[in-house]
Amino acid sequence: MHGYIARWLRIMGYDTIYLKNMDDHEAIRLASEGRVLVTSDTELARYAETRGVRVFVIKGWSEQEALEMLVKRFNLAFREDFFRCTVCNGELEAIGLEEANSILGFTPKGVNAFWKCRECGKVYWKGSHWRNISHQISRLVGNKSAGKLFNT
Repeated sequence: MHGYIARWLRIMGYDTIYLKNMDDHEAIRLASEGRVLVTSDTELARYAETRGVRVFVIKGWSEQEALEMLVKRFNLAFREDFFRCTVCNGELEAIGLEEANSILGFTPKGVNAFWKCRECGKVYWKGSHWRNISHQISRLVGNKSAGKLFNT
């Protein structure tokens, strides 16, 4: 239900589990492992809080507004050294140009830094979309932790 938020938290470097079809008890169990449960389900939120889980309710906000409030409430920063896969949440590792070319079957023009997900194998690079990502993160966290964003 909140894939947009999960994707942006991963881009920012946060280990984020996106619960698609999970029952409430499993969600609470996972959240009780030091995570924050982000939900728009007020009943789930109340039940989780009685179990000692930290909860952030986003009912009534757009996904963008909820993301902004979440970043502000938990003082989140951009963690450039902790890139995560936007698809599966796996950790990314730097790979060389030759390995990226063998996986992708091409080399994006002017790109010399690549990362590969350790879990699913998806390859990432700072392409033309990076400027939009950089602006979004700068808006979310201010310039306090986004200093290296524009160095590509």
